[in-house]
Amino acid sequence: MALFCPPCKPPIPCPKSHRNYAIRTPFTAITSIPRNPNSEFLKISISAPAKLIDSFIHKNKPSSSLSYPGELDKGASSNVIIFIKGLAQSTSEGGLKSEFSRFGEVSRVKIVSDKKTKQPLGFAYVWFAREDHAQAAVDEMNGHFFEGRFIRVAFAKPGSCKARSEPSPYKF
Repeated sequence: MALFCPPCKPPIPCPKSHRNYAIRTPFTAITSIPRNPNSEFLKISISAPAKLIDSFIHKNKPSSSLSYPGELDKGASSNVIIFIKGLAQSTSEGGLKSEFSRFGEVSRVKIVSDKKTKQPLGFAYVWFAREDHAQAAVDEMNGHFFEGRFIRVAFAKPGSCKARSEPSPYKF
């Protein structure tokens, strides 16, 4: 038979015991933690002194080649976005990704469509992992014939690819 104790009431004490053994009994389980993938295991007891655990953590912190936190490699900016206009309505995001992937790693593609009709508006944004790859794509693809149309490719203006709220009506 199980006793149900709602969370808002204190737990029911066991009538045979006056002590709470779950809290007072020391727990000395041993956990195996690998030092690194190619070495033996280090055994740490949960009741081990905090200094031992802290020294283990500080020794095995990943090192960084950055001189200060937040510093990024100049060629590895994560927000390099190019703008493409003049696309055919039949153009897919997968087709754009495969075409622009030949210049470098493409992290995202977004074809802009009308909210009401869901039809493509003929322009898109492509996110590159590196700025030099995006520059190569702009240089090569601007004025290029793609899926039956000449397209224009340029770097996106800051804030141009963010969702906009509904415009409020003009008041006189």
